[in-house]
Amino acid sequence: MGTRMNKIKKILNVNVVIIDHDGNEYIAFGKGIGYHAKVGSKVPEEKISRKYIPVDDNKQNELVQSLQKIPAKIIETTTEIVEYAERSLHEKLDASIYYALSDHLYFAIQRLQNNLSLGNRIYLEMKTYYQPEFKVGLHALDIIEDNLGVKLPQEEAANIAFHIINASSNQESSNVLEVSRLIDNILQTLRVLCHGNLATEGLNYERFVTHIKFFAERYISDQMLSNDPELLEQVMNLYPEASKIAMKLKQTIEIIYSKPITKEELAYLIIHIHRVTMY
Repeated sequence: MGTRMNKIKKILNVNVVIIDHDGNEYIAFGKGIGYHAKVGSKVPEEKISRKYIPVDDNKQNELVQSLQKIPAKIIETTTEIVEYAERSLHEKLDASIYYALSDHLYFAIQRLQNNLSLGNRIYLEMKTYYQPEFKVGLHALDIIEDNLGVKLPQEEAANIAFHIINASSNQESSNVLEVSRLIDNILQTLRVLCHGNLATEGLNYERFVTHIKFFAERYISDQMLSNDPELLEQVMNLYPEASKIAMKLKQTIEIIYSKPITKEELAYLIIHIHRVTMY
């Protein structure tokens, strides 16, 4: 078997080219991949960090135009961030992140240079519920400063984490904004329902937040635990106070999201609420 080769159709910049591989067009990312290259020349597979096939021609034209505007150094920095993220999180991210994150960084740097701060409404949620990805985001800020000489605000770590989660092969991590919002809704509603009698320190609360995170992911992606009336009945008899709170929480969530919560999910919510309420 010889080395698989890819023919260059268009050079976008030193790190991005369009290639033809077996009759399919791909946008290919790789350090120095377009440097001194010529249309029609071949690129060995090992020089390519990632290939990305756009869904349709319209999308490809849009991507090509955008990628031509983005400085090569930003795409190179994105590649470094993605490679670091994949090493840290032990998973391969979807190739779309090369474009999405490059595009985001390009505009984030422009905003900074124009003193335009957008802030970040998901900063706390990311920091709290997606800690491994958030840590990658923080390290990415150092990579950006080293490579580009630009010190982006710490809120940008959350935006970078968001792009990493969206490119994650772990399907439960998709819909990350919706999931984060639901987690936040649950925790805020619970504080109100408990009149402040909530033990927010210690292992039980950590377990509770973890449970809420996975519940939110199941609820948003329609993969809830089954309807088990027996378990719910037992739990409601055991923990009547926590059950009252859970029922009110259930009503609130169902009003906001117009989707019922299964009996088994409700049973586990009651168990976890019981552990973190001071009764």
